[in-house]
Amino acid sequence: MGFAWPLQAEWVLESSTRLSPETASVTSIQKKVSDGQTIELRLILFNPKKCGLRVFENQGGDNLADGMKKNGGLAGVNGNYFGADRSPIGLVICDGKVVHPLEHAKLLSGLVTVSRDQVSLLRIPEYRPESKVTQALQAGPFLVDRGVPVSGLNDTRRAERTVVLSDGAGHAALLICCAPVTLAEMARILCSPGILTELHGVRALNLDGGSSTGLWVKEPPYYRRELKTVANFLAVCQTSH
Repeated sequence: MGFAWPLQAEWVLESSTRLSPETASVTSIQKKVSDGQTIELRLILFNPKKCGLRVFENQGGDNLADGMKKNGGLAGVNGNYFGADRSPIGLVICDGKVVHPLEHAKLLSGLVTVSRDQVSLLRIPEYRPESKVTQALQAGPFLVDRGVPVSGLNDTRRAERTVVLSDGAGHAALLICCAPVTLAEMARILCSPGILTELHGVRALNLDGGSSTGLWVKEPPYYRRELKTVANFLAVCQTSH
């Protein structure tokens, strides 16, 4: 059973901790809702010029925590959609290698891509396969575009959510919503005043959610464990430059 998301309710910043100097921070934001329940957001905000966003395949069937530790992640979330055999659905590029090709489906309307120090959220027609993309995941739908909720999103089915965000101006973020909300509610939450204070004109892309939603942070230690094994992870990593 879900709850109505009240626009007038107040968001409360619970904590904000820097993961490493000038690279990334983890923020916990809570909101009390009308029936006494709480919506909690966990936000990993990072500067792509200081940290890299990488895609890790999960061929060994690791949980998120083990996958992040094995690959040296500072923080990470579950990745894109996958089939019953845990094969990915949609484009996956890991360290310049195309693991799975682009697919054309209504749900898979967007891409998160990394090229040099730039994290971009692209609609499928905006993507150029010949570009020097080193990391990519295809997912969807788009939730926010130019800081405005996307129209026509489902407003009946609720699930925990995993989201990747970028303002196209040097900042990006990973986010999970630790309460079941609809896609339309998630979009409205992201556009609420005081939520994304360091990102302006943001785009937000929905990743796989529900039982796949998970977030692991190295320091300070935090693990919102996913309920099933996923195909890949999207991770924030320290860069060497």
